[in-house]
Amino acid sequence: MLNRMMVATGAMVVLASTTALPAHAAGSVVNADGQRMWISCIGAGAPTVVLVDGLRSDHTIWDPVRKQLARQTRVCDVDRPGLGSSPKRRGSLRTDAGEHAKELRAALAAAGESGPYTLIAHSYGGLIARAFVAQTPQDVDGVMLIDAVYPGIHRTFLPSYSGDWHEGGTTIDMSASEKATAGGPDMGDTPLVVITAGKPGNGSAWADRKWNRQQAKAAKLSDDSMHWYAERSGHVVQRDQPGIIAKGLRWLLAH
Repeated sequence: MLNRMMVATGAMVVLASTTALPAHAAGSVVNADGQRMWISCIGAGAPTVVLVDGLRSDHTIWDPVRKQLARQTRVCDVDRPGLGSSPKRRGSLRTDAGEHAKELRAALAAAGESGPYTLIAHSYGGLIARAFVAQTPQDVDGVMLIDAVYPGIHRTFLPSYSGDWHEGGTTIDMSASEKATAGGPDMGDTPLVVITAGKPGNGSAWADRKWNRQQAKAAKLSDDSMHWYAERSGHVVQRDQPGIIAKGLRWLLAH
């Protein structure tokens, strides 16, 4: 996977304490729907934010912005099997965004976390977030999609994105991933922020226009949404322009 993909490895609001926060807590490995997954949470408040990584990424990709988010509410990181601090995947090495969403939910429950959650998802993590909403919309209080992948990208984008994808010793079935999003999903009036990288990253004007059209389409998944461009950022917005992520969370918590 080239360019963008390869770059990335109203509820009541209770404000978090202003005391010093670590970059992330030590974390622990929990049993999650047949897998062993590492999870770490910091901060306090509700709803709990869940950071959903992009393809081949782990919790460290959120280091530039995690503490800013945890000053607003509780924040959890979860590494998928075979990535970061999580052991290799058990059983079948073929999976998809729907399975990743189920495992994410199970890891949160095993760690004693409860929803509804605000999902902040980057890149491929956008498919997982969409699948999560499709499976249990009642568990989701808000969503932020950061330069996120769209359903069907493996069929309609550049050749380098076609077919199955791979990470951490596993194969991601992209057709099954598309189905897991249930055609969107329709998020109703669930608050949604879409953040699009402002710097072109797909290698051609056609690809950049296509990507941006899909980002605008994603913003229509909810009747209560905002769509912002991170003008100074490449694909990894949380590294290049972390302030806009913190701003997005403030908007979500206020809705």
